[in-house]
Amino acid sequence: MAKYSSYNTEELIEKFDSTNEKSEDVIKFFNTFTFSNFMSQKHTANNSYFMIKNIVKDDVTKSKITLLLNKLNQQNLTKTISAIREIVFETEEDVSNFVKQCIEKIKNDIDQIRPLVAALCWELLPTYFVTTDKEKIYFRKILLSEVKKEYISSIDYEDKNWSKETAERSMILIGTLFNNKIIEHKIMKSIINDFRKTIEYKEEATDEDRDKVEKALQLTSNLISCIVLNDDAKAVFEDLDIYLESQIQIYEEKKNIARKIRLIGKHTIFELRKK
Repeated sequence: MAKYSSYNTEELIEKFDSTNEKSEDVIKFFNTFTFSNFMSQKHTANNSYFMIKNIVKDDVTKSKITLLLNKLNQQNLTKTISAIREIVFETEEDVSNFVKQCIEKIKNDIDQIRPLVAALCWELLPTYFVTTDKEKIYFRKILLSEVKKEYISSIDYEDKNWSKETAERSMILIGTLFNNKIIEHKIMKSIINDFRKTIEYKEEATDEDRDKVEKALQLTSNLISCIVLNDDAKAVFEDLDIYLESQIQIYEEKKNIARKIRLIGKHTIFELRKK
């Protein structure tokens, strides 16, 4: 039997068509068929299979985590942590998606649930997940990286997508994680210093600068309201109450920021001095 390393269309038509008539289907096949096209279609088909398979896997994993987080309570916290540790995260993206679910839970759920999710995160801080490529993905690294993104976004006041509600929820996240000792003192001090620099009165301030002052005062108030004012927190805040008092006094005299924001600043000073 002849072997063809390349083919001649007419000759192959005769070989495959016993009547020697040029069948339309046969002609179409040989006029359009090439080995590279065939392999490309096969590769696409295989990729589609794996893509669908991965989507199914991702959806199942995400749904399982969502279910565990939604059922989280004080009684099943330990059991939930154990169940999450048993989940197979195949890629870093899988772990990142899990971290984002925890973050959204803290930002958007009720006050009673937030510390539980933070406690779950605390227990998982030293945990790493091994991917199918044998790579170790550390929960702590992913979590702190995502929180940093949240914070940077919250103080990017000039971003057209900045929103008060989103920024305030980021403060809830930061405050809750600080209460649970996930965010360290030096990081919180850096955040407080950022707000102090923005709030500080500037004689030649523009309207844009004053807008930033108002936003920073609002977020500082949100952050303080989320933090348990124990000795550790007071050590981080240091003389923040005295600093705010001096700045609010200037803004009271100049009246170049909204009265509502000045009142918020005064309330923050009161909160800092309650204990």
